[in-house]
Amino acid sequence: MKEKGREIMSKSKKKFPFGIIIFVLIVICIIAAIIVSAILNRPEPIPADAVGNTSGNINNRGLFCETDDYIFFSNSYDARKLYRMDKDGSNVKCIADVPVEFINVYGDNVYFYQTPGADNQVFGLGGLYGVCSTNLDGTSGMNNIDKAIVNSLILYGPNLYYQPYDKEQGLSLYKADPYTKEKVKLSDKRVFVSTPLNGKFLTYNEDIGYFLSAFNPESGQMELVDQEARVYNVIYEGGYVYYMNIDDSYKIYRMNLSNYEKEKITDCTVDLFNVYGDNIFYQRNSEENPAIVHIKTDGSNEREVMEGNFTNINCTSSYTYFYGFGETSPIYRVPTSGGNAEVFEPEVSAK
Repeated sequence: MKEKGREIMSKSKKKFPFGIIIFVLIVICIIAAIIVSAILNRPEPIPADAVGNTSGNINNRGLFCETDDYIFFSNSYDARKLYRMDKDGSNVKCIADVPVEFINVYGDNVYFYQTPGADNQVFGLGGLYGVCSTNLDGTSGMNNIDKAIVNSLILYGPNLYYQPYDKEQGLSLYKADPYTKEKVKLSDKRVFVSTPLNGKFLTYNEDIGYFLSAFNPESGQMELVDQEARVYNVIYEGGYVYYMNIDDSYKIYRMNLSNYEKEKITDCTVDLFNVYGDNIFYQRNSEENPAIVHIKTDGSNEREVMEGNFTNINCTSSYTYFYGFGETSPIYRVPTSGGNAEVFEPEVSAK
């Protein structure tokens, strides 16, 4: 009996290490599978020169954003929710059931500012708002990157740059990694960063007298570009900086960055404008005859598009969209190359 017991014990001891080995192998396989899955599903890094929307659109609240395949827009006929349509205007669909501004798109993701909704839905504690993202068809759901009230948002390179508002400190400047959500404060000052160029932002603020400057997001330093032009609403297009000249009643000028020569484009005061290719659309400031006006970037072929006061001019390759001042609808559009204005009324769909 003792010998049989020893034999049984001996067999048990021999089997026991095999069980541990099998268990360890299973654990290793699981860890390896997790690592491989993480590598395969890891998002591609965003290149340093990536830009999420045009500077002109961001200056006008970023309500439309065009990619190679789609146009993403804030549908004011459906509580300003995030919509997507094909570039010919077909296949309109809601992809995020929230009100949005400052739409940016790169790769497989849409980045935007979710504005506080009228119903003030709850996201954790307090109202639902902030810097968010989703994928191109909205199936990934909402990803909240930073819960903040922001005045501007643009994707440049691998980071989102935005101006959060604090009731005690006012506007400051932050950047955030859209994947890790790690955020860094870049400036306590109000720095406009809608116009990226060569790793910096063409900008202005009251601290530098509104002279055209370049902000370096890596060093946090502001460099003076030109000490003659006091600028507002800066847009870079085709080697020129377009701006509203503070010292000449906010008329549109452009500056050639190769030699800093300046040209006046409009003879009238403007409220806002946008540039796309060789086209400028602006709101003429006039008590007697306010209007949306189309003009070429060299100042030629000026033509009135529609009488009235309008705002939020957003350009795409096919159409330029705008809104009545103080209104969210209707949305108007005009061919960006020139033509007659019409009402744009997209379908309303459930997400």
